Amino acid sequence: MFHSNFLVPQLKSREANSHKGDFGHALLVGGGPGMSGAICLATLAALRCGAGRTTVAARSHTRQIVLSTTPCAMTMSLDEVARGYLAESAAIQLLGKYAPGTVLGIGPGLGREASQDRMVLELFQKWPGTAVVDADALNAISEGPRSWDALAGPRILTPHPGEWDRLSNIAADLPQEQQNAAIELAKRTGMVIVLKSHQTLVTDGNRQYRNTTGNPSLAVGGSGDVLTGMITALVCQKLDPFDASVLAVYLHGLAGDIAHAHLGTPSTLGTDLIEFLPAAFRQYRNA
Repeated sequence: MFHSNFLVPQLKSREANSHKGDFGHALLVGGGPGMSGAICLATLAALRCGAGRTTVAARSHTRQIVLSTTPCAMTMSLDEVARGYLAESAAIQLLGKYAPGTVLGIGPGLGREASQDRMVLELFQKWPGTAVVDADALNAISEGPRSWDALAGPRILTPHPGEWDRLSNIAADLPQEQQNAAIELAKRTGMVIVLKSHQTLVTDGNRQYRNTTGNPSLAVGGSGDVLTGMITALVCQKLDPFDASVLAVYLHGLAGDIAHAHLGTPSTLGTDLIEFLPAAFRQYRNA
């Protein structure tokens, strides 16, 4: 629907005297047992999309994997329970890390465990700033109390149809009904919902954006983790949640289009999306 760049939100150019503090702090939580790669992808995407600082808050083993992937991110140790999942008390640790300009991205590779689910629910309710909620963080919310109306700050949900099925109780094979439910919930709660598909819907209940960049090469593990990091970084740079989500979805698909032109399907990986983000930004800036 929207291929022209002038219909996509504009990210301001940086002033000559800019410093990293001007571009926010992405605080990313995820990377449970066996799934550290997901939070690595979200981290690399946040860095490539311009967050001033990026911190990965995770279990000790995941922190080491992140640091071996990139020296550009910081890490934060969180309390753990058995088998390497995060303790409920990690929510208190993370809330203590909040400062204006800190955007929480939670979910990539998180996994499921009872104490960790309680941590997610507490952060979903109490995080004072914007929180981007993805993957198993969405699944934790789908099984918890639905207190949509008592949230401490803006929320961006990024479900694929299966996750939205669990959140909305509308089957994934009913796409129009799923989209209608996303628009209705966003309007009622003020959340932004990014319902991922081959034409991803972004809605705040009053506005709807249906994306047309992207191709089947994006149907690969890690693609959604990259998008979570991108949205988090763009909110860090003072775009409002809807505009940040629209721009991230557009650039994510555009990077996928450029990667596909070079690599084709089925050879495009989640890491390739990150590699082609600079080209996507250049095309976006020059359109």
